[in-house]
Amino acid sequence: MKNVFLFLLLSLIICSVSAQNQVDLKYKLELNKIYKVKTTSVQNTTQTYQGQQQQVQTSNTVVFSLKPLKQIETTTIAEVRFDTIITVISMPPMDINSSRPGDIKSTDAGKILECIMNRLSNSTFLVKMESTGRISEIMNLEQTSAGILQGIDSIQGPMADFLKERAKMIVQKEALISMIESVTAFLPGKEVKTGEKWDSQLTLNSSGFDMQINTTYKLDAIEQKTAIISGDMIVESGNKPMVMNGAEITPAIRGIGKTEITIDSNTGWIIKGTSKQQMKGELGINAPGASFQLPIEINSESEMMVIQ
Repeated sequence: MKNVFLFLLLSLIICSVSAQNQVDLKYKLELNKIYKVKTTSVQNTTQTYQGQQQQVQTSNTVVFSLKPLKQIETTTIAEVRFDTIITVISMPPMDINSSRPGDIKSTDAGKILECIMNRLSNSTFLVKMESTGRISEIMNLEQTSAGILQGIDSIQGPMADFLKERAKMIVQKEALISMIESVTAFLPGKEVKTGEKWDSQLTLNSSGFDMQINTTYKLDAIEQKTAIISGDMIVESGNKPMVMNGAEITPAIRGIGKTEITIDSNTGWIIKGTSKQQMKGELGINAPGASFQLPIEINSESEMMVIQ
């Protein structure tokens, strides 16, 4: 009898330890509840042209919200909004805040872009999100994008073509999905033990360039109702060129980074996170009458924090 009691006690202890050492890392969000995250990032870019260095700092703040509406097996139908978008660029000086209406008919490039961002912030996207945080579809993309781009054909001035293309890039399917997945897409969608690793690939569309981020994540610890995750990143630009003002620009940039994320293990939603990236390379410039390589170095830091 004593041996049986000791066996049962030992079994309970083993089960308890086992439960603490693994967690189901997938989204289990409450329907009709609004989940919010604030992301802030600072990117310092150094370009070298004819021996002279030019430094540009870009600061971004985004408040992102997601409201699950319906669960179909492993797919969540949800409303997504970019409630606030603030971008500050040091050179040329530009301060874009989506809370301001801007003016699509203005001759000021900042006012035009601000109008587009204001419309984006006031739009609601209906998406299908998998349990890993991947977005498989934006269900109302066509009609929502049409509203955001309304009137861009009236843009005039020397930067008209650039601004029109820039506006179209903002509402491209790939760009919007990358904005969402940068907040959501890092979970494996399965049970994971402490110390276990998994890989994730994310394509970010930034200023017309595709950046491929390959991250190896690891579950470091489980503390009560939170899971602590770290990740090692390899960042590499795609080789697709972008055309700007008649010049073809092809990136060749590569780097590394690290990230740390704390999530609510009951829902999968992020509580907080930080990341740092260091990248170097060059931009191949091919313009009428000129062709050269522009060395570039990019260092960036970002933070994410849940908004209650």
